[in-house]
Amino acid sequence: MLNFRSDKHVFTYLAAILAGFALILLSDEALGDFFMNLFFYVGVIAAAFFSFVVIILGFFHLFHKG
Repeated sequence: MLNFRSDKHVFTYLAAILAGFALILLSDEALGDFFMNLFFYVGVIAAAFFSFVVIILGFFHLFHKG
């Protein structure tokens, strides 16, 4: 089992992932082409980056000898 208790920021990373998905959903609204594209790309980048961070932290905790 992975132990994320040693990282205080894991819930911040999860909140950033949810915010990225919220931006992706917000990009479907009629806000104009600029904001639709901006929200979509920022949401995709945020969700992908912070998902990658959580996965890497999971691997570090999995192989950490403690």
